[in-house]
Amino acid sequence: MSAESLLVRKIDWGTVLDHIPAWRADQVVRLLNLESLKRDADVSVIVLYNVPSRKLGRKDIVKLYHYMVSEEEAKILALVFPQITINYIRDWKVEKHSPGLPTEIVGKIRCPETTCITNVEREPATPRYIVMREHGVIACEYCDTLLEIERIPDFLRE
Repeated sequence: MSAESLLVRKIDWGTVLDHIPAWRADQVVRLLNLESLKRDADVSVIVLYNVPSRKLGRKDIVKLYHYMVSEEEAKILALVFPQITINYIRDWKVEKHSPGLPTEIVGKIRCPETTCITNVEREPATPRYIVMREHGVIACEYCDTLLEIERIPDFLRE
């Protein structure tokens, strides 16, 4: 097997998430809640860890066979992993996608402040964050708690 050969076969349609920092693909899997795809027999998830990359030295790749990442999910991925490349595959053709950054994130991240109303089980408040990219943080709309962007994967809602 040469160094340039494919590690996994090409897909006819789906999404390929490339240029993920090495050993961080698990965070992408959690961020997209890919565990929920177990019930879909047509979907395959291929995770490659620590593969060689001319651009990054080493990288991770997540291939989603017969699953398209939504625009909202793509924006959150681009926020957390600025160097990520999102490729949509349709009829064997690759469309490189450069999502914009979100201005807010709703329902995906729990507030790190334990006394925040969004963490009280009996309250119907959905977590909402304002993205303050220039400061490298997101701010809870309810309690103003700041969360560093790189810590978002640590506070994903189950």
